[in-house]
Amino acid sequence: MTNKLSLLLVGAGNMGGALFTSWVEKGVLDPARSAISDPNPSDAVIALAEKAGIAINPEDDQPYEVCVLGIKPQLFGAVLPDLQFGGMNDALFISMAAGTSLGEIGKLLKGQAPNARLVRTMPNLPAAIGEGMSLLCAGEGVTDKDKAAATALMEAAGQVVWTKTEDDVDRLTGVSGSGPGFVLYVVEAFEAAAKAQGASDSDARLLAEQTIIGTALHLSRDGRTAAELRKAVTSPGGTTEAGLNVLMADERLHRLIAEAVEAAYDRAQELSS
Repeated sequence: MTNKLSLLLVGAGNMGGALFTSWVEKGVLDPARSAISDPNPSDAVIALAEKAGIAINPEDDQPYEVCVLGIKPQLFGAVLPDLQFGGMNDALFISMAAGTSLGEIGKLLKGQAPNARLVRTMPNLPAAIGEGMSLLCAGEGVTDKDKAAATALMEAAGQVVWTKTEDDVDRLTGVSGSGPGFVLYVVEAFEAAAKAQGASDSDARLLAEQTIIGTALHLSRDGRTAAELRKAVTSPGGTTEAGLNVLMADERLHRLIAEAVEAAYDRAQELSS
């Protein structure tokens, strides 16, 4: 995508602020036609916006082409009806709110932007460092140009996958959205195991973190699947095979992860009901 975007970011908290940083650094935005709406932006966001020449809480009603909703879902009902979206009747709105359907957002915007085109996205924690995995789902009327804009915004913070339905977003949130939390728990388990073998707290943390980081990077660059690479590093009769025999017995790890992903999906369904 070559054209820079005219964008209004509503809510520059942890995720919104992280994405804003990526957009500025990657040159995705047109500073003169972009702004942030947030009652309490962080000092870092303020400094970056001032450096980039992007307005914060402007008083004018500029017709932005894209509006990214970065506020918490529980605030939608209180915040959206009071916002002024002058000239944005048919703009593209992108929501990051978990458990809030496109239909619900459309109802909240009906008074001010009745013809808004809606996209739902679910970024994850690594988006804060430009290594995120974001799910995207298009609502009715979303054009190829809209999808290109949404893709450009989220690719500035990592990789993207477009789903066919909102239910797919809820189902896959357990992998990409909640996945970082699951991986961090695995890191905790490795740390605990290292300490049980006599490592100091600092050494255990380093051993666990770098093993996960290095393996993930190697997998991303190697070209083989995880299964292929795992088999390649597992010597018959060796230490890795001995440990894998425990993890793979009755597919216990696969079943645990599948149950965790399913539990995340069930909760996503509850939030959206």
